[in-house]
Amino acid sequence: MQIKHNSPIPLYYQLREQIRENILSGKWDYGKELPAELKLCEELNLSRATVKQAMDGLVQEGLIERKKGKGTFVIYRQMGGNFFSQPSFTRQMGELGLDLYSRILSTSEGPLEKSLEGYFDPADGDNFCKLHRVRYVRNKPIVIEENYIRRRWAKDLLRQPLNTLSVYSYLETANGIKFDNHHYSIRAVPLRDEEKQTLGLEDDRVQLIVFKKDLVGICLDILSYCNGERIMLTRRIFEGSHFSITVDYNATTRQLSVENGKWTIPL
Repeated sequence: MQIKHNSPIPLYYQLREQIRENILSGKWDYGKELPAELKLCEELNLSRATVKQAMDGLVQEGLIERKKGKGTFVIYRQMGGNFFSQPSFTRQMGELGLDLYSRILSTSEGPLEKSLEGYFDPADGDNFCKLHRVRYVRNKPIVIEENYIRRRWAKDLLRQPLNTLSVYSYLETANGIKFDNHHYSIRAVPLRDEEKQTLGLEDDRVQLIVFKKDLVGICLDILSYCNGERIMLTRRIFEGSHFSITVDYNATTRQLSVENGKWTIPL
């Protein structure tokens, strides 16, 4: 690690971000013991208070843990999968054996907002049930999710226990249907202040990053069909650093295909 003592960037922040990058990149695995704080002071010519401030921030983020009489260790782990393989977030988490619950932000019924009308056939003139939730995995807010379901398919959806409900499973059970096609749309979006707050991204680390560049989120829209009819639109907002997409380009046929869409969840 190298610290630029003449840089306008605070010394504790430089140290914290370098350690943080080593952890998030996998260079320092779960269970690795970090160098002692006194050793970092000597090697990097930093004060004890500066090193402690950097370490305190990493403890608060849940990346490291101090164990009395033993040392400081990496406790960050992450799990993930292919977000194209299963449209239901509840089922995805179940397959990984992860605990999931939701906090309800709002529910309503009525016509779609103008910005969403293009996803459905306007000739139907349908009202929609709207569900807005934050999905938590192991007590951490991971995704902001909005569901827009045609009213005639929603049945008594909004009367269900929405903090634990799988919307996909409910719609299939209540209507005796099976979703047979899903159209995915992905784009990068700037995270709004309320989204940062909802996802637990409001801390001094984030504010310093925003000074250099705004936080980027990923907006994933999933339009779900049954027998050719568009039943539901699901919109999910994630922190962009958790996601990557791999594509393959065939120069002969000039066709582009998605090989994988990976997401990771910090534990």
